[in-house]
Formats: sequence, C-alpha cells, structure tokens
Amino acid sequence: MDKYFLYIDILGFSELVQNNSPEIDELYVIIASLNVHRHEVFKTIIFSDTILIYNNKEPKTQNDNYYIVMYLCEFVQDLQHRLAGRSIVFRAIITKGQFIHYEINSIPCFYGSALVDTYNSEKKIQAMGLFIDDNCIKDCNIFNFCDYNEKYKFVFITKMMDKLEFEYGGYFPLKQFEVEQTELDYFLIPEILMIEKIYRNSIKQLDEKVKLKYLNTFEIYKKRYPNTIQGLLQNDFSPNFISPKLNWDIKVNRFPEDFTYIKRMKK
Repeated sequence: MDKYFLYIDILGFSELVQNNSPEIDELYVIIASLNVHRHEVFKTIIFSDTILIYNNKEPKTQNDNYYIVMYLCEFVQDLQHRLAGRSIVFRAIITKGQFIHYEINSIPCFYGSALVDTYNSEKKIQAMGLFIDDNCIKDCNIFNFCDYNEKYKFVFITKMMDKLEFEYGGYFPLKQFEVEQTELDYFLIPEILMIEKIYRNSIKQLDEKVKLKYLNTFEIYKKRYPNTIQGLLQNDFSPNFISPKLNWDIKVNRFPEDFTYIKRMKK
C-alpha cells in the first residue's frame, strides 16, 4: 500500500557535528517536541539528520487525502517555527509511494521506493524549504505552491506572509487591531526570521554552492511576496513598519525558543 511520505533533511548537520555545536542537542529537543509525535495517524522515524513521517492509516475518501497532506505541511511548518532564530535550515519533500516500516526484536526496519526517490531527489534540489511531488499536488488544497522543476512544486508554509501580501495587499502600516485580533503578530515573527536568515546567507555565505541555495530560495519568496519583501528589505527586517504602535520586541524576543527546561527533564 502506497503511503504519503515526508522526508526532511537537516542541512549542514555534518558541520554542526564537526564543530561540536550545542545546537545539535537543541535540534533533537526540537524534533522530539514536534506536534507530529502526538498525532495517531502518523508515524515518525528519526536518524542522524533525517526525519521520516508517513501515514499509518489508509485514507478512504478524498477529504482524507487532503487531511493527510495538510498535516504533513503543518508538521514542516511547526519545525520551521521552532527553528526560528537559529542557524539551522532544512529541505523537505512530500511524495507518495511504497514505504514499509516494521520492527524485529525492537530493531526498526524500513525501506521503499518513496524513501529511495526522495533521498536521491532531495540532494539535487538547489533551494531550501518544502517541496511536494506532482503526484500529490491534487491533494494539497490548503497551502499554496509554485512550480520548481518538472517533478516538484515549492510549497509556501508562510501563511502569515500570504495574509500580508494578498489579504492586505502588501500595503502598510496596518491598524493595530487588524494585527492583534488575528494573532498575525504572534505567528508572523518566525516567518520573518526565517526569510531574514535566508536573505542574509544569500549575501554573506562563503560557500558559493550553499550561497546559491539561499539565493534561489529567497528569489522564490521575493517573487511571491514582492510588496512585503520590499518592506522588509527597506526596514532591515524590522516588523515595525507593519504596525508601528505594536510592541514587536515582545514577539521577537520569544525566538529562538528556550528548550532548556526540556533538556533538564531529559537528565
């Protein structure tokens, strides 16, 4: 039975290991705290710098297909938000295909064409973020996407940026109540921090191959959100131009999230 399959690769992981970075332990705490672990429809496998997620219940209706793909996108969105303010980035692919997972004497065994295909394809993608296989695109009805190549679409899990650009037209400033009543301020900051990280690395990254991936990713966002991105660039990525009377510092200071309390529990 084919599964919907999400493959997430943490980029630059080998450098974190070589540099003995404290972000490694924080990363695993983040991964362990993701919402996917509390959802009975999905199973998760984690090894080294890779996260695999698939549905363990068969969809019976088209709405079930929509539901599964929506949640897979939201799991990536959850990871993106929790990485906000950190240097860690990822590339993820949603596809559908053969995937088999079972245990023998508590040893996990997993394989399948979906795993092989995403592993091989992911390395060839010269950008970051979430991509979805064309064979799943008919089931992606919540998140917007654009063409990337002949096999994949790029998925915009930046719902608050969508709201700024398309609901408000990318015209600023917004009235304070418009921001606060929709909780836009709460969810927008991690998206801004993520795009700022991509932009700054597209300029300052020393490795030209890595720099190109950041640049390609930023261009994707710039094309979709021209007005909002222009505002961010003109204001050095400060959100104050969106609604000047709002105390944005309180929102910004939430990131990166502090997971020390979870690490203490681990001990």
